[in-house]
Amino acid sequence: MKINKLELLSFRCFEKNEIVLSDRFTLLIGDNGSGKTAVLDALAIIIYDLLCEFSSNEIGNKSKLLPDDIRYVDQEIGQASLREPDKSTSIAIDCTLENNEFNWKHGRDSNKIFSFNRNFLVVQKKNSVIKKLMDRFSNKNDSKNLLPLMAYYGTGRLWQQIKAKDKKIKGPGSRFEGYQNCLNPASDQKSFFSWFKTQELASLQKQERRHALEAVREAIVSMIPDAKRAWWDMDWDELRIETVVQGKNQTIPFHLLSDGYRNMIGMVADIAYRMATLNPQLQADVIKQTEGIVLIDEIDLHLHPKWQRQVVGRLLDTFPKVQFVASSHSPFIIQSLYHREDVLLWDLESNQAVAVDSKSIEDIAENQQGVEIPQQSQRFLYMEKAAEAYYTALQKIPSVSEEEKQYLRQRLDDLLLPYSDNPAFQAILKMERQAVDGRH
Repeated sequence: MKINKLELLSFRCFEKNEIVLSDRFTLLIGDNGSGKTAVLDALAIIIYDLLCEFSSNEIGNKSKLLPDDIRYVDQEIGQASLREPDKSTSIAIDCTLENNEFNWKHGRDSNKIFSFNRNFLVVQKKNSVIKKLMDRFSNKNDSKNLLPLMAYYGTGRLWQQIKAKDKKIKGPGSRFEGYQNCLNPASDQKSFFSWFKTQELASLQKQERRHALEAVREAIVSMIPDAKRAWWDMDWDELRIETVVQGKNQTIPFHLLSDGYRNMIGMVADIAYRMATLNPQLQADVIKQTEGIVLIDEIDLHLHPKWQRQVVGRLLDTFPKVQFVASSHSPFIIQSLYHREDVLLWDLESNQAVAVDSKSIEDIAENQQGVEIPQQSQRFLYMEKAAEAYYTALQKIPSVSEEEKQYLRQRLDDLLLPYSDNPAFQAILKMERQAVDGRH
């Protein structure tokens, strides 16, 4: 399944907005408050709506329009300040599923009176294609049915954990457990740990290679630079990673890894384990053959700039049939998209796709992210503005009274004070003032 287009009407900061998505990787950029998380949340809401059609009540977390999602209109009537909810709020997507195109809409009915007790209405426009597909997917016992992955990873994925019992052995369950809490932006690492530990024990007990386990293990290792091996250590009762640190092979328990490693391993492992749960019949090919949609807020979270340049390519190579929609503030992530035909860079401030050119980090920061002259330090920029204000004040001196001149001299001294540790800067400006004083 792929989402081709998202339409938002009166949703949070968006009055009316339409976003085109790449079928492989879309990166959302924009200043704080431009709506990056809002777009991802909207996608999560409507994907949840779709999942409910063919996965009964096994998804876990609830995702729906809430009062805070409704866009309000501020009005002044007489002396009263009012905030009225917009008449209609909706999320709509155009999708492709097995070469069949359809649209899906979720939102409030504009004909209904808004009430906090009944704050949303699902609007579902089904046709025969959707009905047929959903009926087939709902037959979870048919091994020919490949279930698409759906997952959302929010900014709290490292520290915000879904409550669960620690590392218990995971018994047989439904394929649809792969959707449990899949759209909760918090992390569900313990479910993965339970699955991984169970698979390791089963492999040892039965003395056989567990194909899904090896596929998940390979996915973890392929995503982590310099990683050699990943396994569940029974003595430590924990996932351990063998990797190269400062030129030497080291084995590190998961809880002692850096935030960047734990963040990336946790996310990739969760994607891979869900794939193995949804489509166990694919065995060793489960990672390469499972389609799906993955939402990632701030994909650069806790990652070193060197790793930021690799993460998009590694995700696309590791999960070749997954559609990713991510947000980022990092110019390194933006720069890494150059030369890839399977990516799209969407600027929410201009509300359009922007070209991914071969630009330096400074050019990306300045031209696409609005950072003022990033090649120069902030201190240099402050000095430049102080010098400009200094010369402006100097130009006033000849034509003002003595009292005003005294005020301007004090103003000049105040401008110099923050840069007292830069004698060259101070000397140049003082020479200019002496020249003005000498002439007048």
